[in-house]
Amino acid sequence: MPYLYLVRHAQPDFAGHYDSVTRLGRQQSAWLGEHFEARGLRFARAYSGSLVRQADTLADLRKHMARTPEPVVDPRFNEYDAASVLEASGLGDERALRARGDRRAYFTAVRAALQAWAAREDAPGNGESWGDFTSRVTTAVAEACRGLQPNDNVLVVTSGGVIGRLVAAAVGAGAEGAIQLNLQTRNTGVTELMVGRSVMRLVAFNGVPHLERADRAHALTYS
Repeated sequence: MPYLYLVRHAQPDFAGHYDSVTRLGRQQSAWLGEHFEARGLRFARAYSGSLVRQADTLADLRKHMARTPEPVVDPRFNEYDAASVLEASGLGDERALRARGDRRAYFTAVRAALQAWAAREDAPGNGESWGDFTSRVTTAVAEACRGLQPNDNVLVVTSGGVIGRLVAAAVGAGAEGAIQLNLQTRNTGVTELMVGRSVMRLVAFNGVPHLERADRAHALTYS
């Protein structure tokens, strides 16, 4: 059966320019590439969103693999617009919340904002509705996996919200499940799905085997 590997981007600069990858994040990506290579894993297709943190994670990962296809940049794998979602909920300015460096307060606000966003039918501000977001990411992944051969693997480097929504769809969970999954994702965490003719089945969620060593414990990050 074909398999889809969803990788969350490496660690960004949480309190600074979020759409970037830190030095530690680049190391996370390198270790993941080495892990894939050691497994002998090969990808028939490779995708990322157009966000810098997504594309850079894929580029750093590919440097440590002998053979990977040229990546396709597909903006449909971009994260939801957190700034618009937070602003519409009245829970604060995204940049200001991150600049404070209080991750707990930030993700508490994000959770509440996502719940409010999923509950409304219209799009907040100039953003997209929850339904639009769902349609965008599910359509993108369906197209990425179309026409695969039985032993093909597909790699998609994306973000936590996209991964959470796709996994929730695979296991039949609703919006709340997608939000909970989103907020659990780790930087360079790997989620594996088996690609069937009409369904995808979850095999593994949010694994970080490339970081599960005593000398890499410091590299386990969520943001």
